[in-house]
Amino acid sequence: MKKSIIAIFALAALVSCRSLIEEWQPVVQIGDNVPPQETLYTDADIAAMPDFPGSFKTIRELKALRTSGPIKMGTGSANSNFWIKGQIVSEDRSGNIYREMYLQDATGAIDLKIGKSSLYSEYSLGQWIYVKCDGLTLGSYKDMPQLGLEADQTETNEYESSYIDLQTIINDHVFKGQKDTPVAPQTITEEDLKASLNFPANPGFNGVLWGKLVKLEGLVYKDEIFALLYPNPALPHKSGNPENRVFLSGNGTWGITTWALSAQHFREMTKDGAFNSAEVGSGAKRYGAGSVAKTPREILTGTSEAGRIAAFGADADMPYWAIMNKYATANYVSHYFSFGSTDVQVRSSGYSKFADDNLPDAIVNQHRPTDIIGILTIYEGKAQLSLVTAPDDATNPSVIVK
Repeated sequence: MKKSIIAIFALAALVSCRSLIEEWQPVVQIGDNVPPQETLYTDADIAAMPDFPGSFKTIRELKALRTSGPIKMGTGSANSNFWIKGQIVSEDRSGNIYREMYLQDATGAIDLKIGKSSLYSEYSLGQWIYVKCDGLTLGSYKDMPQLGLEADQTETNEYESSYIDLQTIINDHVFKGQKDTPVAPQTITEEDLKASLNFPANPGFNGVLWGKLVKLEGLVYKDEIFALLYPNPALPHKSGNPENRVFLSGNGTWGITTWALSAQHFREMTKDGAFNSAEVGSGAKRYGAGSVAKTPREILTGTSEAGRIAAFGADADMPYWAIMNKYATANYVSHYFSFGSTDVQVRSSGYSKFADDNLPDAIVNQHRPTDIIGILTIYEGKAQLSLVTAPDDATNPSVIVK
């Protein structure tokens, strides 16, 4: 009995920690995509299951369920017996997609939050995937549709759905289908993109492009980046903790010429003072340009902020740049490109294999038009592209300079 109680508490602790896992983490590389012998289902196999409702819903029909907050699907609700199928259009082999896969059908695409690394070793590009949605939650992160488990109750509740990271739960909901030809990227125009951006409500759920593999032609580099840094990532760093957040935005590239920042590269740049003129803070609470060169004790001057100062411990008297250097981690970077009159962020993970590769001179200095292929996502009403393959992949490049 005692062992059972311990096991239950361990499982509860594991589930409650899902939201603490950061969106970007290292992808463990375990070799070529040679999965073990496995069962691959067909439409007929799924149709023969006792709880199959008789037909699949489209991904567009799935996303249409959400009109305001997250939707939990299940028995007894109007959204029960809900099955979808789609082809995999993303891959984490390069390390730039993490703990998720994007599924696409003829009507749209969805981000399926399977909380495992090295998914490329188990699933193939173009492979059909069947998803039993009962028990899953259709949620959003900054407008982007996501399908996962019910969200944890966290301080900010920024993630409306959490990772499906227990294999037994994955087995109950995700069924591998037949392998097929990988989906070709859909070439979209600026007008297509604007149409998906301009929905008055729930843009990610109404727009058919979000989550799709797309190709944008003729992008031009804007000499501007966006990145959010956490000086001490072990301390609280959500929107309610502005003293542990630093934005690099609105002021050129901050000397960053690479697609992203590995931990080593980030440490080198903080040591060289590249970010010393940046500002600590976010939202309505900002501590002034150059506050990265100050200490937490210097910027947290109110008596009610004593606990926040104490949270930094001995680091409270270190300048922020030194704290960032001490706890250096890999960081994503979004490079801005112009797509006609519309801005697009090309987002790369600091854990990707190509994180420290420089953007080509033809893009940065010559500003030559460039075609970029990736998964189209939305972040607070803004368009982002996440590269699936390395920019200069020998057989399948995601960045093509004209």
